[in-house]
Amino acid sequence: MSEFNEILIVLGLGYLLLSFFWIRKYGWKRGFISSLLRLGWIIPIVMAIKPRLDKTIVTSSLSLRTLHYLEDDSQSMSTSIRESMQVKLDELCRRFGCRIQHTKLSELSNDVEKGYTPLAQAVQAWMPLTHGEPWILLSDGGDSQPSSQWAPQLKGSGRQNDKTLGMILAADHKEQDNLWIEMTSGPDFGFDQKVVEMEATVFRRSSHLDEELTVQVQASVLDKNLASINVNFRPNEKSLVVRVPLPPLARGTHLVKLQVLPIANEAALWDNTLYKSIEILPNTIGLLHLLGSPSWDGRFVRRYLKSEPKYDLISFFILRDPSDAQFSNERELSLIPFPVERLFNEELPNFRAVIIQNFSLFQFLEPSYQKNLVDFVLNGGGLLFIGGPRALHDLDVSSSPLAALLPFKGNKAGAAGGMGFNSDIGSIPYDRNAKFTISLAEPSREKRQLATVFDDWAQLNLKLRDNGSFHGLHTLDNVELNTASSTPLLMANREDGKKSLLAAASYPGKGRAIWIFSDDLWRLGMESQTSRDNYQSFMRSAMTWLLREELQRPLWVQDFSLSTQGEETVWSARIRGAAARYLEEGDNWRYRLCGIDLPAQKISRQMLSSDQWLVSGSIGNRMASGSVCELNLEGQHPAFGRVKTSAFGVIPESYRDAEMEGSLHRLEQLSSLTGASLLDSNDNSYALEEWFTKVTGNLASAEKSEQKLMPDYYWVFDNWWGILLILLIPLEIIVRRWDLLFGGNERDEKILSRRTGSQPSE
Repeated sequence: MSEFNEILIVLGLGYLLLSFFWIRKYGWKRGFISSLLRLGWIIPIVMAIKPRLDKTIVTSSLSLRTLHYLEDDSQSMSTSIRESMQVKLDELCRRFGCRIQHTKLSELSNDVEKGYTPLAQAVQAWMPLTHGEPWILLSDGGDSQPSSQWAPQLKGSGRQNDKTLGMILAADHKEQDNLWIEMTSGPDFGFDQKVVEMEATVFRRSSHLDEELTVQVQASVLDKNLASINVNFRPNEKSLVVRVPLPPLARGTHLVKLQVLPIANEAALWDNTLYKSIEILPNTIGLLHLLGSPSWDGRFVRRYLKSEPKYDLISFFILRDPSDAQFSNERELSLIPFPVERLFNEELPNFRAVIIQNFSLFQFLEPSYQKNLVDFVLNGGGLLFIGGPRALHDLDVSSSPLAALLPFKGNKAGAAGGMGFNSDIGSIPYDRNAKFTISLAEPSREKRQLATVFDDWAQLNLKLRDNGSFHGLHTLDNVELNTASSTPLLMANREDGKKSLLAAASYPGKGRAIWIFSDDLWRLGMESQTSRDNYQSFMRSAMTWLLREELQRPLWVQDFSLSTQGEETVWSARIRGAAARYLEEGDNWRYRLCGIDLPAQKISRQMLSSDQWLVSGSIGNRMASGSVCELNLEGQHPAFGRVKTSAFGVIPESYRDAEMEGSLHRLEQLSSLTGASLLDSNDNSYALEEWFTKVTGNLASAEKSEQKLMPDYYWVFDNWWGILLILLIPLEIIVRRWDLLFGGNERDEKILSRRTGSQPSE
């Protein structure tokens, strides 16, 4: 706009001179009105000097559709096939109006010159360069690391909107005699002294399918054979499902190897083996139950725990307090002393969960024992806390280590803020006469996923006894739930109209805890409106979540794969679970691979969904082929405490091109993952032409468009006021030509008489 400043100044001066001239010529009224009208209709013309920039889609019919072509130029590929395919693709592009973006495998990896074919790694690096456009891969399926998994990022990259964008051309393959095995189903865990059954499918491809074939499937751990099963293929049978029962394994995590023994003339042996990681848990789960005094609620809890054969229950009832007067001999009381020292110093790690019911820790446990109990929970144990008259006394919440586990903080009205309790809060009183009904809390979706026990309880009919016949409740008016690390589960609707927290779940450290602030929920098992199993289901859901037996785990690893590139070991894995939504907060997570700690800053993270991430990275050491490697992931966050997961993987064997033949099965795996079509490079049908027709389309589909900023000099006339100002032109003409259109006036005659020296006519 600065280049027009001088022009605007000249126009402004010219307008002023013209206005003075019109006022002198037509008089001040007609001259002034004419000047204003001229200023009005000249404004839109002047405004057109500065155009408005509009976004416009500009198309170019000259651009051709791009087809990306990756050529496997490794030593195992025939030069004649590569050259003939290049000629064929160029000819098809001339016919269908496209252009080839040609990339060779050797351009993506220097290992090709060393006699290797890093097919999986090259395809993973090349696929992002296609930008969602059609692509073609020419390869014989030979891969220097054939047992490595295809990158999960490739899933669906060969299809888009029900259109096949990818084409895999299989070169130099013949009908190979091949066996391979794939996992059908396998448990993630088993139990001590129990048989574990794995299910796999054995496939065969052979030029002699019309013959019977017997092969053997072996299962082993650490090269120790555990089971052998003979598989008998009938004529023309291509696959069989085999179930392999494993003998009882020791507790811990085991990497089970399933292998189908090769047959004669079988060239590809890499797909004869698969691995499955299984965790063996104790056959029975140790539970410690501490009950402050006999009660109906304690009886119902004990009855449920004793009814489950998988629970190995040790229960202690407190029948008398240390302060009780004793007027008889200790032996005559026939009471078993409470073995606190052995329980809390030696046996505590053997339990999976502790149930504290109406129990005062400070009264019966020394501070060191209480600390051991707190450490047990923080290190991964479960805690079921059930309140009552003896629970949450002043010293339990102010001086006991238990305060580190409590899911509360003081509210502004009743206590000072902060985590846990302090001496200002005091005890959490228990009102024996409080009547209430039960209703579900309203946690967020994220909190529900972390505490799946809520969904289980929501399916139960807990909204019973509307007459308020539940009695006894801890008064929580002076504290509030710490929502950052806890999930509210149930609410108590009191007679005074207030709502009080009845049950909550928390995640202290690596452990889990459920808090129930009443000892009257045993009445759920006495309802006439439901079955007697209502209470059993209520407790089963709670214990299932505490012992981490629920199906919706908070965190687990899938698709863990390893490979070697140069002097590095490259890995990738898919992380799933409710806790995975916090994975982007890298400082709270610890990665460990093959015994090496990995800095979180060097981990590549890609979000697949809100609770699913794809993580990958590398370590500077090249691990030996065939070695077993473990990935450990541990996270900590106030929303869930601490979680830990792990998975085993095997470093794949590396083969030179001279040692590895082409593999049609390898290309079939890629085709299944990407959704691309698989076609023989020597196919003489019209399949390839039909694919070109679909992906190139007509000229309209071949046009490319882009948004550009285009100047619009007539933008003023797109508005109503611009058109209205232009209509001032005829008004100006009428005003200036008024005397000619409607006759002269007296002033004009006087001016004319002065110029001629005559008198005006009478």
